[in-house]
Amino acid sequence: MTKEEILQRISAAAATVKLCCGVANNAAWMAALEAHDHIKAHRNYKRAVRGGQTIRSYYKKAIFEFHKYERRLIYADQNRMFHVADMTPEVRKKYGNITDREYYEFWAAIGFTAYQRTRPMVTSLWNKYRLSLAQHGIEQPDIVAWAMTGQACLALAVKVCDTAITSACDGKILTERVGRHIFGQFSLKDVAKLWMDALKATDPKTDTYTLTDVEERNIRVGLEQLEEAWTNPSMLYGSTIGAAEAYDEIFRTQGELKKACKDIEQAKQETEKELR
Repeated sequence: MTKEEILQRISAAAATVKLCCGVANNAAWMAALEAHDHIKAHRNYKRAVRGGQTIRSYYKKAIFEFHKYERRLIYADQNRMFHVADMTPEVRKKYGNITDREYYEFWAAIGFTAYQRTRPMVTSLWNKYRLSLAQHGIEQPDIVAWAMTGQACLALAVKVCDTAITSACDGKILTERVGRHIFGQFSLKDVAKLWMDALKATDPKTDTYTLTDVEERNIRVGLEQLEEAWTNPSMLYGSTIGAAEAYDEIFRTQGELKKACKDIEQAKQETEKELR
């Protein structure tokens, strides 16, 4: 295999991973931020719990870890995914005089758009958790259910990222081991772990009570529906078009914006055709 073939394979894999994580990671983070707004109303939010730390401090750690993840993506020294200067001339000419951070923010907006479109599914999941918590006598079930919803969405983003990396590697030109080295930076696993710690601090009983078969099935179905929505080609490409139209100022001209949207729509149709 030639160096050019390797670079082409990595570029194609990067496009797949960035698209899938652009939706799942950023939609999940929007869910987590909305959840945190509700969690602030928990009567013990500022109370010290395990190890003398407050519940608030646990969530702050998760939020800080997400910002570390953002900085790693934007300012990476190797395997750079958002460095404008690394773009090919053909791709670079689509955009105006943008910074790496502005390019990253455009990518993140893909997930923000997806979250707006799938928020009813997220609130439905929240309600499933709320009903279960109330049934098992957990205090402040409305609020704790938001903490569980945030955790579920972050865990789902980790799963989508993992699956995207696996599917993007062909095992020949790009092995999965190499793919995980290159694209593992997209995983929110560290954020999800810290959020889980915060959830347990919010109410330790969430980690010990047993779901009924009906509750387990309802929650599983809710998660499966959300995963299907976040990984559907229509959502992936449609959210990208929505983000492009919302961030039209990053494109060099309106003509480049229209061409980009046309190319995205064509990619969506080709992907859907392959999946039939």
